[in-house]
Amino acid sequence: MKRVLNYFLQHRRDVVLRRTRFELRKAEERAHILEGLKIAFDHLDAIITLIRASKSPDEAKQGLMTTYPLTGIQAQAILDMRLQRLTALEREKIVSEYRETLKEIERLKAILGSEALVSQIIRDELLEIKSKYADERRTEITSETKEISIEDLITEEEMVITLSHQGISKGTH
Repeated sequence: MKRVLNYFLQHRRDVVLRRTRFELRKAEERAHILEGLKIAFDHLDAIITLIRASKSPDEAKQGLMTTYPLTGIQAQAILDMRLQRLTALEREKIVSEYRETLKEIERLKAILGSEALVSQIIRDELLEIKSKYADERRTEITSETKEISIEDLITEEEMVITLSHQGISKGTH
């Protein structure tokens, strides 16, 4: 039983670590895009002029990447941004989301760097499962052994058996 529990805990540890790595990668990707959007808001008028002067979206993207320290993903995110997001309120939302994303990245890195935090997450998740699905034990475990016969395994139920003159039998419940 101890070995089974150790395998289960190792599996839970693997699940938590994989999930945390996935969430970290997604948060870092989002932070990367938000950094580009922040750069766009800091140079908004010049970026709008550059985009308007471009003949194609590819030319605008290349212009953004050469003029500003932007990657292709960031430049595409700027080009995909709707004009309504250029308001001061949207700028605050993006800056706020960027700060929150950086905090989340720090939290996820702390989890990946600490066995104690991983163990705490496993414990918390198991307690949550327990509170959600726990009920009283329905079986009883005893040390008493008893001989089981084939008749003990057959359920008792009413049945009608019909036997014909030719010796054919038929049973129905």
